[in-house]
Amino acid sequence: MKTATPQEDTIIQRFEWIDKSRIIGFVDYYVFDEVCMIMHTEVLPALAGKGLGSHLAGKAMEHVAKTGKSVVPLCGFFVHYLRKNPQHHFFVTPESRRIFNIGT
Repeated sequence: MKTATPQEDTIIQRFEWIDKSRIIGFVDYYVFDEVCMIMHTEVLPALAGKGLGSHLAGKAMEHVAKTGKSVVPLCGFFVHYLRKNPQHHFFVTPESRRIFNIGT
């Protein structure tokens, strides 16, 4: 999947990973003022377990960091990703870090 690149679809509020015109993974989110709520992360079942979801989550967090928004992760996968990636903890709201035991 080296040719696949993450991109953002702001209309449906989704980060998508597209390979040859086929969506192979996505992160759904909602933005409310200065907060980005991460709702759902998914990759094609045939590609699960290959790190694609984590790569996509990382790209989504890079984008959020550039916008200066804070993150509220409601997606279980994303919470797990954030627990393992302390470089993103600064962008998670303090209340979310406490509730989901991220970086504590």
